[in-house]
Amino acid sequence: MIMLMLPLLLAATSSCCPQKEPEAEKKVWAWMSGRLSFGEEDWEYFFGNAAKAGIDAILMESHHGVPNVDWLQDDYTAAEAIELVHRALPYAQKHNIELHAWMWTENRGELNLREAHPEWYMVNRNGASVTVNKLYNREHYRFLCPYQPGVVEYLKERAAELASIEGLAGVHMDFIRYPDVILPNKLHESRGVVQDREYPEWDHCYCDVCRELFKEKTGIDPLDLEDPSQSEEWKQFRYDGIVNVASEVAKTIKEHKKIASAAVFPHPDTARKLVRQDWPRFRNVDYFFPMVYHLFYVDRNESEWITLATKAGIDELKANKNPAKEVAGLFIGHIPIDSISHMIQLAVDGGSQGICFFSLEGVRRADSRGPYWEKLGEAIQEFKKVDE
Repeated sequence: MIMLMLPLLLAATSSCCPQKEPEAEKKVWAWMSGRLSFGEEDWEYFFGNAAKAGIDAILMESHHGVPNVDWLQDDYTAAEAIELVHRALPYAQKHNIELHAWMWTENRGELNLREAHPEWYMVNRNGASVTVNKLYNREHYRFLCPYQPGVVEYLKERAAELASIEGLAGVHMDFIRYPDVILPNKLHESRGVVQDREYPEWDHCYCDVCRELFKEKTGIDPLDLEDPSQSEEWKQFRYDGIVNVASEVAKTIKEHKKIASAAVFPHPDTARKLVRQDWPRFRNVDYFFPMVYHLFYVDRNESEWITLATKAGIDELKANKNPAKEVAGLFIGHIPIDSISHMIQLAVDGGSQGICFFSLEGVRRADSRGPYWEKLGEAIQEFKKVDE
């Protein structure tokens, strides 16, 4: 168990509060990964450069949910995440940046949790659990079933631990979905898969609880369906499970007077098709960040897809009377140094209420090949200009 003895640091950060709230349409966000190995130089690099570039808020990956030996403790508390937030808060305060804790939600790979509750994890159509079936050869792909008793309360507890930290602006939910039943089409070759339809290996969740609940509701065991992928009722059942988890976790965040946000797949139709994520129906969420990482879906000369995907999300939020704001997430690796303003404008054209960049580590890598921080700052300054 990691000993969290940080009285001086807690005292220094207890009064830290967000210092500014730019108008939503001009607010600039960025994702970054927090690390316990960071020293002062690392924290200053990210927060100092972000502030200089005009970034208003940082979504810091803190609760990773990965099989790290340091997670092998007697309980399931977010020990490392809490410590990371406390380490980052003084730098956020110093540079006048709003800090949000980014947590992994349905995707939870902690070894102690997998060992204690293997029944909580999703099962594919072949009957294989993600606790033993390493999806896409990724160690961290271990998804909880939204219908298993205990899962929602477990996730609410993890969110509450972060949301209760004084000075933190919000909690950001990631992986609030099923595993990819179909990967974005531009990733098929690199991952060595053929996914022209839904295949049993990647189709989840067929655990005993899900099958029984669906049978109680419809009289049908999904395994008895000739082609489960063609059943609208079975699709809706799984959409509803994620809607419930996201809405309940977000409600917990809001009860602590914090901003609730979620990273989601781009274009609602794509999100539903690929990962069973009907995000326009999530409730209690203040901001959605659709990851419009266009080169995973279209060719480089089809960047207008960013506008179309963003607009589709805005339209569905309105149709569902969902008051949440949509902020397009742009992937630094897909944005050449001379195209930053253009990519921002594509999102704005689709109705994006702000901009978010993935990620600050990506900016650091890009900056090693040219003055990316400088060009990013110029593009952000142009974006924030008040219209004449």
